[in-house]
Amino acid sequence: MKKLTIGVLSAGALAVAALSTSYFVGGKIQQALEQTAESWSTEDGFTVRVLEYQRGITGSHAKTLWSFASEEDTYDITVTHDIVHGPWPLGHAAKVVSLFQLPEDSEPSLVEALQNRAPLEWTTTASWSGKTSHQLFSPNFATNFEDGSSLTWGGLKAEWTLSAERNAAKGFVRMPVLRVKVEEGNRMDVEDAEVTFDARIPEGFNFWEGPSTFKIGLVSALESESDTQFKLQQLHISSTTTLQDKLVQMGLDTRIAKVEMPEYSVQNLAFDMRFNNIDARWLDGLMLWMQRSPEAESTENIPLPLPLRDLPELLAGKPEIAITRFGLETPDGPAEMSARVAYAGQQPEMFNPVSDLQAQLNASLPKSVLIQLLDARVRSDYLALLEQLGKELDEQELQAAVDDGVSKRLKSLLSFGAIQDRGEKFTTELEFEQGELKLNGQPAELQNLLRMGGAI
Repeated sequence: MKKLTIGVLSAGALAVAALSTSYFVGGKIQQALEQTAESWSTEDGFTVRVLEYQRGITGSHAKTLWSFASEEDTYDITVTHDIVHGPWPLGHAAKVVSLFQLPEDSEPSLVEALQNRAPLEWTTTASWSGKTSHQLFSPNFATNFEDGSSLTWGGLKAEWTLSAERNAAKGFVRMPVLRVKVEEGNRMDVEDAEVTFDARIPEGFNFWEGPSTFKIGLVSALESESDTQFKLQQLHISSTTTLQDKLVQMGLDTRIAKVEMPEYSVQNLAFDMRFNNIDARWLDGLMLWMQRSPEAESTENIPLPLPLRDLPELLAGKPEIAITRFGLETPDGPAEMSARVAYAGQQPEMFNPVSDLQAQLNASLPKSVLIQLLDARVRSDYLALLEQLGKELDEQELQAAVDDGVSKRLKSLLSFGAIQDRGEKFTTELEFEQGELKLNGQPAELQNLLRMGGAI
């Protein structure tokens, strides 16, 4: 009997401890919810307010109001939060299910299309260590509105984890399809959008490192009045930031399979850019400077990374910026460009841009593409001049003047060696090192570059 009494008392003590811990965790969740709502509210019209919080022993219920205000109107969304915090819900410290509700004045057709489903559901699970896992879900639906517009929403799914220290995040966001048609007949389609990321904040710094990707299968826009259409297919952007021995290496790679515009189209567009050997401390200072508030600028002692006093720290690592490739396929052939600027000096504290910088530029364009670029520039210059003089020309006279201007500028570029004729294309090479400038392998003066820029 004594053993049974001790057992009962022990079990009761464990139960009380569990319930007390659960209630304490519930209080922490309430505090975190209120702090998050306050921190998410901004000065540009977005606010989050906790309307109510009913705290229980093993679970709680809360309601928040998310408001988006503009100069014309305010858009309010109510969010309900069902919180389970003990004892030990499914082996986790807490689980929060947040359901976003449609505003009361929503279109009846939209309400009917959702069939009593929440347009957005956010589930957060917190472990005892403080790590959180998140799932975001939106159901698919399609609806037609009374004004003739329509909306097709393929849903949304996102999952990500956040470390207890909030310095590491990994996850994805996927949106299968979005189709919007307005009453005038204009429409926009977006298909197969996806974002992935796996990033962390290095110890002692404030910037994120790691890879991320952004993909879109299709973006299409149609303006019915002018019957013009823009279409982009297979966009893929990948970026990575890596910290290596106090130096940061960053890369950005962009690919687009095809871009179609009313009067032109290009294929296989590629843009690769690199930021190499960037001092981590300098980059960290840049992040802090960019995040500063105007009010804090006069009171907080955050060193600016851009003044000359910080340049030696940056230059000591031999930084460089490079466009390793910018290329595309046009109907008249490939167009390509690469460029690089790097620090090559030996005394960062005595920085001299004339002697300490290296730069290269290589470009190749189909002849027809350069002529089209010159045509657009000359036409713009003529129209601006005619407007200034208060005169008008008919299209035939204007085109004749533009053709003459294009011919003169092209001859000028060829005469002083800014471009070279390579059969079906024009090329140019530019080098700068030790204060010496070379254009297509020949010494060049700065005024030649200014003339080249003016001609283009």
